Amino acid sequence: MKRKWEVSIGMVGVIFCIIFLGGFSLTMTSMDQETYKETVFPILQEGVSISHVNDSLEAMNALAIWFGITLLLVLVLVLVATAFIWKERFPKWAAILYLFAGLSTLIGTQFIAFPIAFLFFLAAAFCLFRKVASSTKRGEHYVPNSH
Repeated sequence: MKRKWEVSIGMVGVIFCIIFLGGFSLTMTSMDQETYKETVFPILQEGVSISHVNDSLEAMNALAIWFGITLLLVLVLVLVATAFIWKERFPKWAAILYLFAGLSTLIGTQFIAFPIAFLFFLAAAFCLFRKVASSTKRGEHYVPNSH
């Protein structure tokens, strides 16, 4: 594997997506109304009366489901991009998929997860612009001395 940086950056982005998007999605969708009312709603209630707890919970569940769908889409895009770039086969296609993973992270989280999306954009840029040493007759990792 010659594209370790691209794969590593993409995987770090996926791990962050799983932790943050997946964690939020799992926590919010498994929460009942009473727990939500006691733990989350007091933080969010600025300007909202206590009678709107059910509406607030419904909105948070919708956001959590949206984050879950975004996470699944990002997982698929990054795994396919990693498969494309694994043996230095299709770096341009991998860059396009990393770019779409970043855009879907931005749009799917309503621009909340822009630092995570930046990792996917960085991986896409590395796929396009980073040159790897080509293998020669002398060995796979041979780099000639140029004095």
